[in-house]
Amino acid sequence: MTRQAGIRQTGVGRVLAGLLLAASAGIPTHAGDLDGAVSDPIVLGPERYSKDVSAFYLGFSAGYGSGGTDQFGLATNAGTFPIGKLDLSGAYGGIRGGWRGVLPARGGRDYVYGFEIGYDFASLDDSVTTQIGTTTVQGGSEISDVLSLRFKNGLTNPSGSVLYFVTVGFVQGEIETTNSLSSGGTTQSFASDDRRNGFVASIGAEHQLNDNWSVTGEFEYVQFQSKVVDFGSGFSTKSTPSYQGIRVGLNYKF
Repeated sequence: MTRQAGIRQTGVGRVLAGLLLAASAGIPTHAGDLDGAVSDPIVLGPERYSKDVSAFYLGFSAGYGSGGTDQFGLATNAGTFPIGKLDLSGAYGGIRGGWRGVLPARGGRDYVYGFEIGYDFASLDDSVTTQIGTTTVQGGSEISDVLSLRFKNGLTNPSGSVLYFVTVGFVQGEIETTNSLSSGGTTQSFASDDRRNGFVASIGAEHQLNDNWSVTGEFEYVQFQSKVVDFGSGFSTKSTPSYQGIRVGLNYKF
């Protein structure tokens, strides 16, 4: 009896071991299963400029300019008289649009380049007054309605969300130059308007907010060509308006 019980226990043990082996073979081993489907984790990050290798955009911007010095002198038949230094200042703002392309650069950065056209409704002006003998002489200048065409290029940061750029380009603006002479209760006023060409250069940064929107900030310098303005009656002056300013803006990419 004892031998038979032992034989039965051994047989039962073998059956249980076989069941356990079969069960363990049917259980998937996720940690070491190289053939199983593995899904990559979702990674959230900032938008990259290289997401679109070519894109158009529209935007608007506003700024404040000052610091442009223009020495106003009045030339007459009796000689040239220094009137004073003009420091044109004021606010400006307008619309802009452009196209940009993207090329890969070293260090995970992107090289961004393109062209931008803009139009600013500006009003930067100043005037000076001095006394020459018994005559009060006033001279002034104003910049308005500035059209610009710029080449814009730069490099992004390694994450591709911020672009550090420089621009150079052509500007054309409305320049008004004024002069008045007051003596003995009588005032003579002169004014001359003309559209004048010039150049612009700037340095700044643009940050991608999402797929479509970005914000910009830049420091710019604008210089218009020098010109002799003839008021008539033997009076003239040499006008060389300029300014430097801080501009901020918002762009929408299509």
